Amino acid sequence: MFGAVTAFAATLSVGATKLGSGNATVTTCNASASVTYATAYSSTVPGYKVTTTPVTSAATCSGQAYKVTLTGSGNTSLAEVSGVLDASGNATPDFSASSIAAANITGVSLVITG
Repeated sequence: MFGAVTAFAATLSVGATKLGSGNATVTTCNASASVTYATAYSSTVPGYKVTTTPVTSAATCSGQAYKVTLTGSGNTSLAEVSGVLDASGNATPDFSASSIAAANITGVSLVITG
């Protein structure tokens, strides 16, 4: 018989003589967000490289910070770009300077924090 116990701390305070934790309701700015990536041919790669990763979310997310991570085999981070979502809750992070070959991309991650 196996059991699992999980706990999540929204806040954690640490002092010289005490350790405490607590919880709080965390709200989201929208029910779903999406991220894709666009490519362009590059003779220096050679092949197709990732240019941008358009982020689409709700307008209620505007002004919040985001981070997009391109991952490769073994879930290895190949490149990250962060910024702030525009007034419509969207962004277009630019990965052009990273020269990441599209063939090496196995995943794209998006984190929105506010």
